[in-house]
Amino acid sequence: MAVKITHLAKILSALRKSKRKYISLEDLSKAVGLYPDILGNELSFFDPMVMLDSGANMRNLEGPLEDYLSKQAEKRKANPSPKRVIASAKELEEYPSVASFVYKKMTFAGGLVDPSFRLSDHDLHLLQKVVNREVAKRKNRTSKKRK
Repeated sequence: MAVKITHLAKILSALRKSKRKYISLEDLSKAVGLYPDILGNELSFFDPMVMLDSGANMRNLEGPLEDYLSKQAEKRKANPSPKRVIASAKELEEYPSVASFVYKKMTFAGGLVDPSFRLSDHDLHLLQKVVNREVAKRKNRTSKKRK
């Protein structure tokens, strides 16, 4: 079972907020809002004896939790998530149909389609939005004809 970062952050926050010197697994589960079994499974990554020893002090796990979470934060900073591609309504208005998109983006002088043209991620997103819009229009037309 994989360790969930959000659970560990909640656990560390609860340990820091508590002023008690001794915190049992049950006390920690009440503070975090997770069942003791789930909490024990998460913490067994740091100390395998957590599930076996019901009287263990969870305060001892504060240091390893901080170290693990700081390492995970550094990994996330090193690998940023890719930026989201957004198509604005203004850009979509430029292309009333798929044919107009192909003509404006993928042709060169004389109206011939360029076979070596590569679409960027943004262009593919725009094309997908234009296609979805055109499919929705066709569905509306066919449903109106049936009535």
